[in-house]
Amino acid sequence: MLVSINHTQTMRDRARISEATNEASLAIIALNNENADKAAIEQNRKMALNYINYFVYQKISDDLVEDADASINIEYNKDTKVYSIAYKQKVDSLTSSKDKGKENQSMIVSNKTESYGNTKKFDRYDSFDIAFISDFSGSATCQYGDTSCNDYSPQNGNSDQQRLQYMKQAIANIINNFQGHSEIKFALVPYDIGVPVQQDTKNLAGGDSYGCSVMYKLNSPYDKVDYNFWANKNIAYARWSNLKESGGMGGAKYSDYDYLGKYANTVTYYLDYFNYRYYSQIIGPAKGLNNDSALVHNGLCRNRHQAEVLNMGKARYACGENNLDYPLRDENRKTIENQYGKVVQLYDYMFSGKYSDVHYSFANTRTVDVQGTIDALFSGIKSNTITFNRPISPTVSDFSPFFGMCQSPLYSNNIMSEKVINLPTNHRRFLEASKHIGTFKAYPHLVPFSKNGNHNSDLLNYIQNGNWQPGGGTDTITALLRTVPVMANGSANNKMMIIITDGKDDAGADILRDNFLDEGVCQAITAGLTSATNKNNGYIERAANTATIHYIKLDPNAANLTTDEQYGQVYGKWFTKCMNGNREYLHEARDYQSLFDTMIKIIQTETGNFVNKDESNQ
Repeated sequence: MLVSINHTQTMRDRARISEATNEASLAIIALNNENADKAAIEQNRKMALNYINYFVYQKISDDLVEDADASINIEYNKDTKVYSIAYKQKVDSLTSSKDKGKENQSMIVSNKTESYGNTKKFDRYDSFDIAFISDFSGSATCQYGDTSCNDYSPQNGNSDQQRLQYMKQAIANIINNFQGHSEIKFALVPYDIGVPVQQDTKNLAGGDSYGCSVMYKLNSPYDKVDYNFWANKNIAYARWSNLKESGGMGGAKYSDYDYLGKYANTVTYYLDYFNYRYYSQIIGPAKGLNNDSALVHNGLCRNRHQAEVLNMGKARYACGENNLDYPLRDENRKTIENQYGKVVQLYDYMFSGKYSDVHYSFANTRTVDVQGTIDALFSGIKSNTITFNRPISPTVSDFSPFFGMCQSPLYSNNIMSEKVINLPTNHRRFLEASKHIGTFKAYPHLVPFSKNGNHNSDLLNYIQNGNWQPGGGTDTITALLRTVPVMANGSANNKMMIIITDGKDDAGADILRDNFLDEGVCQAITAGLTSATNKNNGYIERAANTATIHYIKLDPNAANLTTDEQYGQVYGKWFTKCMNGNREYLHEARDYQSLFDTMIKIIQTETGNFVNKDESNQ
């Protein structure tokens, strides 16, 4: 009878321990730290111990090393992705002999290791639309080990070590890693100041053209400006600045002054002359037409008169007169009359240096209606998305008042480079740029989701084969907002936006960013993407089950952050406002491998199932 009772008790102890190891293994697979180091192993041991102590009668100490009555071993097989727990413990017999001098009997009991305590990690995927919001500002040329670099500097060493290159490689490998999962689609939203987008038209020399895009509701009167029309115009800002400084405007604002009434010839001459300059200095040489006679002979320009005189209000040569945006077409006169002063004021905001809260974008703290943008985040997607055809030229004011925006494709095509920057004159810069206009490729540009079955493969080829070089400033909130229409057009059950950035936002852009974060723009985006009302109103393709924003900071000094204060110092209002203090959505990466691992961890939905050890390869 005693033997039978003790045997029954032993079987009960073994059953409890086996169930305890089963539950512990599920908890450990949720951590999924792969026994990566001593800290991970200790974390797993303590986690398992908590479950075992819950199940068994005889509690054991937290220090298993010194506890002679118990031992635990946790293994992880990387090939099969199986976690296995082997646990044994000395337990006392329920009954014992009463013979004098004999101690209470005990025995070692363990779990049945072949069938208990083993869990295998399975990757299960719902449908996901995932957008990589990728920083293409000049600081992405820095080597990823250079802790002091935050500026454009292509001579930072081996180009393979640039932050851009390992970001590009990590994104490509992530897409390739999920090639077999048709339910997961990716989009790319590259940005500097604005988001470059592909245009269907060719540039004047036969290469690709490209646009620059933002999505904001602008304050009046800047919401009435035709940005595409003004994108390739010269508005003679230096003259108007001098006039204002000398008191010649009589105290009027730039936006209100009557330029055409008092200086009509100056206005129209500068518009026309610098249009001619673009043809003569860039497009002509790009087509092998190196003088005015050649431009005229080949039909690009027309000789209007024999002298170049400002007071005539027109340049000596009229070029591209058949283009719809030619400045002196009669159809464009009203646009010039109504909007010229507004564009002068925009230029003053961006480049005069008088406004510390403004950066090099027409969408800035002085012009953007923050609350209005958020309120119309989905209903105003079409009306508030502003895209202009970006002139392809070195970044000077001669040919565009918006030359600070969307510069990265210029660097990718050698229109801008360290060589161009260091040339002594604009004439030399224009001549160098003209060599690349005819072969210009719109790299990088926004790649939205599509219903094409080969979408991910096409995106992967585009990323792997594109000759990308970053350039320009950093304006992250513009990129996040411009991603909203991309996500709205996706049809997956889940939406995920992953911001990948290495540098600080430009002065002024950081203020605009914080204004939006303070007003709850992140919450408005995620709530809007899951809104059935937005779906019913036709604002989004599908009301998602989940919508999340992740922020990855590329930092060679990445450290293990442990307190909210540290997270606040590193991530600012991305942590306190956008993520509402939730650390789960904030990540640091110091190099390619940590970036790749971070993105894998973000994307994968992990679940664990019990398995038998001998079946773990199935």
